[in-house]
Amino acid sequence: MKRSQLLVLLFLFLIYLLYNFHNYISTNYQVVAVYITNLISLIVATSIILGNKKIESKIAWTIFVLFVPVVGFLFYIILGLEYGRFKKYDKETLSEKDIDKIVYGENIDKTYGIIEKLGKRAKIARLIDRLDNNPISDNNKVEILNNGDKKYQILLEELKKAKEFIHFEYFIIKEGIIFEQIKEILIKKAKEGIEVRLLYDDFGCIDLSKKVIKELEKNGIKTGCFNKINFKLFRPSINYRNHRKIVVIDNKVGFTGGINIGDEYAHLDEYYGFWRDTHLLIRGSAVRDLNVIFIKDWYHTTGELLVDKKYIVECKEKGKKVPIQLVVDGPHNNVDVIRNTFVKLINEAEKRVWIATPYLILDHELSSALKIAAASGVDVRIIVPGLHDKGKKIVYKATESFFHELLEYGVKIYKYSNLFMHSKVLIVDDDVASVGTANFDYRSFDLHFEVVAILYSKVEVQKLIEAYEDDLIKCNQVMPEIWQKRSFSQRIIESLVKIFSPLL
Repeated sequence: MKRSQLLVLLFLFLIYLLYNFHNYISTNYQVVAVYITNLISLIVATSIILGNKKIESKIAWTIFVLFVPVVGFLFYIILGLEYGRFKKYDKETLSEKDIDKIVYGENIDKTYGIIEKLGKRAKIARLIDRLDNNPISDNNKVEILNNGDKKYQILLEELKKAKEFIHFEYFIIKEGIIFEQIKEILIKKAKEGIEVRLLYDDFGCIDLSKKVIKELEKNGIKTGCFNKINFKLFRPSINYRNHRKIVVIDNKVGFTGGINIGDEYAHLDEYYGFWRDTHLLIRGSAVRDLNVIFIKDWYHTTGELLVDKKYIVECKEKGKKVPIQLVVDGPHNNVDVIRNTFVKLINEAEKRVWIATPYLILDHELSSALKIAAASGVDVRIIVPGLHDKGKKIVYKATESFFHELLEYGVKIYKYSNLFMHSKVLIVDDDVASVGTANFDYRSFDLHFEVVAILYSKVEVQKLIEAYEDDLIKCNQVMPEIWQKRSFSQRIIESLVKIFSPLL
């Protein structure tokens, strides 16, 4: 039996016991148990209200805990308790800033020369640098990889060229045709003496068998399991997942974006059929910045600090001047760096804000930014899936619950035919865009470890615009007058789901 199935069965059994406790204890004790349960729920609700969560999350968790006392309390302990954000990072000898100093030295402050060349976009770059000291580089070449089949083709080719090291970091790795092809190359390279490291998220890879991990390790591949669940089980940090997708080869080639490792991303899954996604192939100075993200995640997972020259060397792409700024965020930060960056990008828009996202669950600030932009004449468009993700129909309903308020302000919403859209793209005007791992939802902005690449380049942005226009042809627009006529029952479902959307 898989660990995920065992977890569900045990949790259902626990709920059964709690709701049938009257069969096991006397009536007098039942009354006492009810009073104690309600008192605990009240205390927990008070702590939520006084805590530092966003107001939307406070409301959702408070209602859940008070109206579904036992189950609500259990879910809050498992998924809601922030546990001082991500305590794991506090236990390590070196902080992320310490690692930055080791890797970059004084060079990290020399990026201001690049920022000043960005003209009106310098304010965005300066904000990103100020929020979390994210470096920017301009000796880069970028290729937009639309969909998994193209990404995997190029990835396999580049893996075969590795001379010194391969760093692999993914939220989801699924066994299948694609993984077998990648695994074969990784093992071959490890046997040739190339250093191969694979970092995977324990929750995202919950179905990845231990047999596969042992096979990789047996063949010389070092592995790291991020935020291991273990099933000592219901610990608060189960909520904090590494949602990043990173590959770095010899610090010369880097990959990041929305595409994990699995057959569905290459259109090989019967349920999804065609899977729309966006990834980046990067060559140049920004690859070193991408590897620094891996170095930090690897250190905080395994305790091994990779600071040998080959890991931190900057391989500039001569003759190329694509400015790239990698924005890194996670629950260990005191501010929502990626979310605040997106708000700034939307507020700076003069012509367009085009978004593609698989999940759309907005907080007040993001919702207001989009509505104000649309009402002021900016062309605001959002593409969401036309087919809900497996097992996530309720999340799809949560996405739909935001349609009405956005449509009222002139935001144009499109459903990607009857297919799944997994791209995480934000295009602003004609000269700046974001491509990365972050969705437009609470989990990406508040709970997950994410990375997005901000591209300050008209050429690359134009390619993203063209791809977006191609996607629009395959979309069905959600017309305000038709959406207004949706059934009363759907309106009720939307209202209920929207209340609890910060918990999804």
